[in-house]
Amino acid sequence: MAQIEVTEESLHRAVDEAVFAQAVTLADKVAGFSAVGPQIEAIVDGIEVSVRVSPSGLDARCACAAPYREGTPCPHAVAAVLTWVRAGPDPAAELRAGLDDVLAGLAAEAADCDPDDGWYPDTGELEDLLDEVEDLAGQEPDAARELAGHVAARVTEVLAAGNCLTDDLADALVRAAELRGDALPPSRAARSSLSAVSGAITPETADISPATRTAMP
Repeated sequence: MAQIEVTEESLHRAVDEAVFAQAVTLADKVAGFSAVGPQIEAIVDGIEVSVRVSPSGLDARCACAAPYREGTPCPHAVAAVLTWVRAGPDPAAELRAGLDDVLAGLAAEAADCDPDDGWYPDTGELEDLLDEVEDLAGQEPDAARELAGHVAARVTEVLAAGNCLTDDLADALVRAAELRGDALPPSRAARSSLSAVSGAITPETADISPATRTAMP
């Protein structure tokens, strides 16, 4: 998986001097900031911004009135990326990447299975990664809850897409919901997860050192 390293210095070199200077000022006006892997969402000085960091540069979408030129992000977009660079390490980056790989594999298997024959998913890797999410919760509870919610959403999609002949995925869904902080006790949650898919027989990362973001698209 390709890595994209971004530092404040490399960001400065990649854009016009005037754009970067405006971005530095706007960085103090960033709100509603969130980043999942290389995808950044923020509200900068009241304007919604979406930026994806890619090997080719910054793929930015902004509601501001600045003239758009492909490959030339506006100051709002640069301010959002600058905030991302300055935010510090993402403790869940490697774990998120592992979960995404496993979940993508399960989704592909579900899509390929014959509805009449059903499918016996191997959830061993997913359970091991959920163990790591549980460990992460002791140090970074917000990051762990975000990951657990991501897993729960993806597993629900997988259950709805394939004829799963075991309870293993439903059990993983229950566990993810518990790690997310849902209040359902295990037995009730298991029934809810199965009924939610109604006989479910029927898709960066980022890791950084100070002032550096390394994203995996």
